[in-house]
Amino acid sequence: MSDFQELELHKPDAEMLQATMAQLEKDVGIADFSFAKEQYHNLPDMVAELYGFFQQLQEQQPASLMRVVNRIDLSETQYRKVKAMPGEFTENLAKAAVLRAFQKVLLRKKWSS
Repeated sequence: MSDFQELELHKPDAEMLQATMAQLEKDVGIADFSFAKEQYHNLPDMVAELYGFFQQLQEQQPASLMRVVNRIDLSETQYRKVKAMPGEFTENLAKAAVLRAFQKVLLRKKWSS
């Protein structure tokens, strides 16, 4: 199963998608990131935009990319998994970032109820 298929297994409602976007903008915003659209209808669309941004950071400001990785709060195990995955590192990192932000939203929702 591809990572995009794994992302598509999660069917967040519009409120959860907005909260995930807000979390990502907070985490990745330390490198001056904001989403181009006001709304996304699924998690994979967020990955696509982050992927391009992460590619640019890796090429132009690798230290900023590492600050973003720390801010996203990937565990060391998660980060090693991202580095070891086949394919483009920045694309895998974008997938991990979206999943981590979604996880944060789910945890907050669980604990607030």
